Amino acid sequence: MAVTPNAVDVYSRFMEEMFDLKDVIGVSTVWQQFFGKPQFGNSKTIYSPNSEVVDIDLMGANERTAQLIPRGSDSRHLGPIQRNTTTQFFSTVSRVYPLAEEMSDITATQINKRVAGENPYDGRDKFDRMRRLAREYHMEHIRRYVRLFEILAGSSLLDGQMPAILGTDNADLVYDWGRNAGNFITPAVPWNNTNADIVGDLDAAFDQARQVGKVRPNVLFMAGDVAQAFFNDATIQEFANNRRIMLVQAGMMDGVPAQFSDLVSAGADYRGYIQTPQGRRLDLFTYNDFYDDTDGNSQPYMPDGYAFMAKYGARCDRYFGPSERLPLLSTDMALYTEMFGFSPVALPMPQNIKGGQIITPQMFYCDAYRSNDNKKVTIRTQSAPIFAPTETNAFITFSGLIESDAS
Repeated sequence: MAVTPNAVDVYSRFMEEMFDLKDVIGVSTVWQQFFGKPQFGNSKTIYSPNSEVVDIDLMGANERTAQLIPRGSDSRHLGPIQRNTTTQFFSTVSRVYPLAEEMSDITATQINKRVAGENPYDGRDKFDRMRRLAREYHMEHIRRYVRLFEILAGSSLLDGQMPAILGTDNADLVYDWGRNAGNFITPAVPWNNTNADIVGDLDAAFDQARQVGKVRPNVLFMAGDVAQAFFNDATIQEFANNRRIMLVQAGMMDGVPAQFSDLVSAGADYRGYIQTPQGRRLDLFTYNDFYDDTDGNSQPYMPDGYAFMAKYGARCDRYFGPSERLPLLSTDMALYTEMFGFSPVALPMPQNIKGGQIITPQMFYCDAYRSNDNKKVTIRTQSAPIFAPTETNAFITFSGLIESDAS
């Protein structure tokens, strides 16, 4: 028997509120939490909208002692043991800001059609649809930029350098922060090998950071596979099982220490702490989050086989350079506001950015322009970010911690 469907009318059809996966996918900002916080050695966030060149000073120091000299000698002893006192240990990196750009088109054809989630009987006009699309594009641009910031901040922390173009092999397009080669460690025995000396590796890395970087590290981030090897290690488990000498605690029996709450809010997982027999305490974290690369493949922010020891609180600055367009005129801003419903200089921020208080509208430049035939308007967002770990030797990167045929 043939069935004739009822005609669609206002009583037999309605639209549920649209579900948009983009609105529930959080954007992590763990590596960005190291940058731009004034309480971290007076770290800076510098907005530089009018200059495309930036000079970055990377600070160093020493721990020399004062010298004893024979009494009765000249005020400046000329012997080999006394040198002129020097305090200005720094090098300067002078580079052109990178530039990132995202563009989205809204066409006249698009705004003649119903947009996702629109009730067919709302009678929405073209301006409403255009503003809906503009907001969606704008929010997606910001989310993409925050992911880019996280990749760049992670590269500066883990690799000691930041690319001006992702994936480049050109040394001229890389900001090298001059980290000491000894701050990159590949242990002789991987951590998932039964002969590994994880505690010894941590103490040696701590000594490196203390002697070269002049800091005491306080956190250890581990990739998921490294964390599994760490907690399965016989020595680590022996430490954890010794109730009279508390050297390892896994889990959050005492909660997350207050000074690390921003890291957890930003997407890191607090795992506990370890205190080595030499008395070095490190709070433990894993960072199990991902982004999609240009080919659409999922990539981790924390690479497999890696661990990262750091002083959370070392000075790390961030810089945001100029746009690449002519200055906005009052007519440009009026056009943008009339067409899209918000000003290009007072941008709304997405709500699903973890630890999102570190993201500000001043990091972005938005504008729009119409095509000559008035059939298309293009929304453009630009940013020019640099993440500079000023105390570059306050960070230690472990790699090669997992071997596939461990025994």
